[in-house]
Amino acid sequence: MRQNRLVGTQSNKVVILKKRKKFGWVKVTIDFSRPDHRRNLFLVFAGLSVVAAAVALSAYQGYVYSESSAFCGTTCHTMDPQFKRYEHSSHANVECVDCHVGSGFNFYVKSKIEGLRQVYALITNTYSRPIKSPVHNLRPAREICETCHTPTMFQDNVIKTVAHYDNDEANTPVVSTLILKMGGRQETTGISRGIHWHISNPVYYLAADEQRQVILWVGVEKSDGTLKEYYARDVILRDKSALVEEARAKGEIRKMDCIDCHNRTGHEIPPPERMVDEAITSRLIDPSLPFIRAKSVEILGTKYGTQADAFYAIDGMLNLYQTNYPVIFQEQRAGLDRAISELKKIYSTTNFPEMNLDWKTNPNNQDHSYSLGCFRCHDDKHVNFSETGEEVRTVTASCNLCHTVPIVGKGKDLIVDTPVIVGSPPPSHASFSWTVEHQKISQEEQGACLQCHGKGFCNNGVCHNLSHPPDMLFRHADEYRKQGNQVCYICHQDISCSRCHPQGVVNNP
Repeated sequence: MRQNRLVGTQSNKVVILKKRKKFGWVKVTIDFSRPDHRRNLFLVFAGLSVVAAAVALSAYQGYVYSESSAFCGTTCHTMDPQFKRYEHSSHANVECVDCHVGSGFNFYVKSKIEGLRQVYALITNTYSRPIKSPVHNLRPAREICETCHTPTMFQDNVIKTVAHYDNDEANTPVVSTLILKMGGRQETTGISRGIHWHISNPVYYLAADEQRQVILWVGVEKSDGTLKEYYARDVILRDKSALVEEARAKGEIRKMDCIDCHNRTGHEIPPPERMVDEAITSRLIDPSLPFIRAKSVEILGTKYGTQADAFYAIDGMLNLYQTNYPVIFQEQRAGLDRAISELKKIYSTTNFPEMNLDWKTNPNNQDHSYSLGCFRCHDDKHVNFSETGEEVRTVTASCNLCHTVPIVGKGKDLIVDTPVIVGSPPPSHASFSWTVEHQKISQEEQGACLQCHGKGFCNNGVCHNLSHPPDMLFRHADEYRKQGNQVCYICHQDISCSRCHPQGVVNNP
């Protein structure tokens, strides 16, 4: 190996001893008075500068790429499902690291150390299938969500209209309209209400399971700093104080934040019903095809071992229509092909058999349509006790805390002009069962109803004129399926069913 040693300078000259392997040091002289020496020296420094800049730029580009969503989602095949759903989410323009890592050198180093563990799990094939949620070491929402959103700011009510389709032969349209009471905190008055009351008021809870679906205890912090505590009926015979104190010592008590409700906001997998309804509304699936809604939901809701198996089942719809509807098969073959193509697209972006991941795997807590969501706590079964051990009140299951009663139109009875109902509900509406009991009111009492609801409110082909059999209590599971697995929700909601079906009616109809 050659070694250089600077031994001195003479006027415009630099003398360098250059060591050779066998013959000792050789004198090399750089003479700044000579143009060729100056030129060569400049070229050397210029070349070194270019190489240094290229190395620095490459390192920076490598850092930028390692922080990109494409790196997170495509270099590791275990993240492919999350990446596909991320691309379909409302946060597709937000980099993964903004939520999962954070800014700064410390977070960067921590993420790379965690990444090494993931690489090891990938090499040894020991990674979880599916990837578990929620992420228990995720930073607090105030460091993530609230850099863009301000949940403590009061928001006006929002009118929400959702298009559904029945499971009958005509795929009859069903439109549900309700008013979401977004709420929040009014800084001028200090009043908090509505859905975002939960963020402006400290709420703590203890979950019994890893996915935070079974809530054992809820603590609401009052203005004096004390907690108003609610216990699940399942633990009322246990030492309740010891249960909470033990959980607090283990760090299992969690303060509620945005992620507890919006837990799938970046990776939501919608249920088949919602995806098919959206496809029919946008005419990607032709609603004139008989039973197309029911058949599509049935196929997409079935669990398959591989994507190839699912595509084979979807292709089987051609045989179904060819056998049962030969005329439609001939005249609307193009529409059938488009529907089959759309169903394959839906399946490939919502079902991932190789990772055991689908819409049921990770419950979405944002509402209560297909999982318990809000009803994890608001189930009328979490009880506040007095000092003497008597039940004082429960975490209410009143629907109108967060939204108005849905106004539903079906088929030709679709309601276009939706009345906006404001003000406090009368005492008769205090119980969530009022949606069932109101049918017993007298003719005179109906006039009072119209003052708030208007005549259009009762123009509801989904709820009204249904003929329940006398033994409905024992036959309701069959009736539930007969009505398309959706109509019961309009009146009863999931909370009624959860009294007998604590795991929800989706899996236990």
